[in-house]
Amino acid sequence: METVLTIAGSDSLAGGGLQADLKTFEELNVFGVSAITSLINVDPTGIQSHVLSADLLSEQLDSTLSQLPIRFAKIGLIGNFSNLLVIIKKLMNTDIKLIVDPVLFFKEGAHYFQKVYTDAMKSLLLPVAYLVTPNLEEAAFLSNVSKLETKDDVQQAAQKIQALGCPNVVIKCGSRFPGDTAYNYLLTESGEHWFETPKLAVTTTDGAGCTFSAAITALLARNYALVDAVQLATRFVYLGIQAGIPISPHLGSVWQGAYRQKEVHP
Repeated sequence: METVLTIAGSDSLAGGGLQADLKTFEELNVFGVSAITSLINVDPTGIQSHVLSADLLSEQLDSTLSQLPIRFAKIGLIGNFSNLLVIIKKLMNTDIKLIVDPVLFFKEGAHYFQKVYTDAMKSLLLPVAYLVTPNLEEAAFLSNVSKLETKDDVQQAAQKIQALGCPNVVIKCGSRFPGDTAYNYLLTESGEHWFETPKLAVTTTDGAGCTFSAAITALLARNYALVDAVQLATRFVYLGIQAGIPISPHLGSVWQGAYRQKEVHP
C-alpha cells in the first residue's frame, strides 16, 4: 500500500484540512500520514487561525520522511512564510511529487497573506510542484486575471499559472462560476480537459477543495493517469457534497464516505 503525506492545517469541523485529506486517503486505499501547519477553529463568528512554529513543522517532516517511502505529497494550508520555507527545504530536492492546493481564501471569509508569502509561493513552491489546484478566487489571484467569468477567462488564468513553472494546473470553478454546471478545468503540457457535474443547491461544500486535491493525490499514488485521477476525484467530491453533513443553515461538510457507499471502488 502506498503511503501519502499531507501537509496541512487542522480543521475543527473536520470537513476540510488534514482531516479531510486523511479520510480521503483511506477511502481511496492509500495510507495517509500528516504534518500539521496550523489549527483552524471555525465557529459562528468566523475563523480563528493558530499557526504552528516552523521548528515543529520541521520535526514532523523529519519524522515522516526519514522513516517512510513517500512518492506523493499534498500541500494544503501552509500558514506563513517560515513554514513555506521549511517545506521547500525539506521537499524540493526529493523525488516526491507535490500536489499544491494553494489555500489562500476560505469559504467562511477571506484570509489574506502577506505579499512575501504569496511571492514565495509563486517563485519557489509552484515551480517545484507537479500539480496546483486553485479554486476560482485563488486562480484569479495567482494569475492576476481580475475576473474569471467565462471558460476563456479560466483557460487564460491556467496558462498564466502554468507559466509560473508548474506543469499541470486544475482550476476548481465551483459554485461561483456562472451557470448550472460545476466545472473543473485541467491544463497539462500536452492538452486541456473540462470536467462537468451538475451544480447542487446545498451548503455542504466545506472541505470540497481539500478533498478534491487529496483524492487526486491518492489516485496518482495508485498510478492513475492525471486525467483519470481528476475525473474520478471530480466524481468523488460531487458525491461527497451530495451526501454532505449539515452543520448550520449556511454551512456543512463534505462526507468523504459517500463514494464508498454509492459506488464500488475501481
